[in-house]
Amino acid sequence: MDRAIKRGFWHKKKVLTIAGVLALLILIIASYYATSGKTRLNTYIDRITISQAEMGVFQVTVPVNGIVLPKTSIYLDALEGGVVEEKYVEDGTMLTKGQPILKLSNTNLELNLSNQETEVFNVLTQMQIARSNAQENTTGKRNQMAEVDIALKDAKRIYKLDKALYEKKAIGSQESHRLQD
Repeated sequence: MDRAIKRGFWHKKKVLTIAGVLALLILIIASYYATSGKTRLNTYIDRITISQAEMGVFQVTVPVNGIVLPKTSIYLDALEGGVVEEKYVEDGTMLTKGQPILKLSNTNLELNLSNQETEVFNVLTQMQIARSNAQENTTGKRNQMAEVDIALKDAKRIYKLDKALYEKKAIGSQESHRLQD
């Protein structure tokens, strides 16, 4: 038959609970003692410098590592992209309005520009040829007009001469009608 076993007064759970509470109390008391009262600094006497206080500029150098960023950044955008051929200024240099920063080259753009220039020259050449042809045509028509005027004057002169001859009965009527026409 089973019988009940009595537990002792100092069993394991009770001892751990009392130890935990005591550790917590010791920690609280130690932190209070460490944070209260005056602070002390122990140092060597040879590291202490004592001198007269003076009025003057106070200079302190504090070495700090960090990243410096600009107050404002301006991003430049090129209308046409290309390859950087030459860089005129370095990073961080102050610029003035209109100052070149770098030189870009774009072979496709240069080729297109060259082709467009060639097309313009071709159109100009065709216009000059057309103008020259028009002037030549005008000159030819004026020459023809001058020849017709000369032929008309010559025909009028011969008609007057033949008319005078017809009146003097030096030539026949048939010839006179032909010259009149």
